[in-house]
Amino acid sequence: MNTLTIDPPSGARPALARWDLAGVGASLLCILHCVATPVMAVALPAAELLERPAHTAFAVAILCIGLLAFIPGYRRHRRWPVVLLALLGFGLLSAGVVLPPGTLGEGAEKALTLLGGALLITAHLRNGYLCKVCRVCGGAPCGTAIAEAPAR
Repeated sequence: MNTLTIDPPSGARPALARWDLAGVGASLLCILHCVATPVMAVALPAAELLERPAHTAFAVAILCIGLLAFIPGYRRHRRWPVVLLALLGFGLLSAGVVLPPGTLGEGAEKALTLLGGALLITAHLRNGYLCKVCRVCGGAPCGTAIAEAPAR
């Protein structure tokens, strides 16, 4: 018995891959910023004043990129764990922006930001992989056939 699978339009995959790569890049920049901030604060004390606005800008950019990658990705592969991993990662990463300053302490805030960034990177890599290997369009999950081809 033959099964028929339909690939999405060829232009759809590269666009999704670009957003996932952008998400990985933005998350890595956020992690590097988080690690470099203490050094910058010692070298340039005025840099401390820009910490919260920079954290907010990173969080907004990462959210926008994530929406552009994960919504179409979920529509393609229908895998909830990827979406949940991305939501958890974004929640941890943005804790430093959402919570009042000093709530967590500097060490805990950095740990949550680093963990959130790592989870987002993992989610983007998994989303990109699933979008690449998924061969079914529409509402059916990956690996299932849309229609059966008539036996000859």
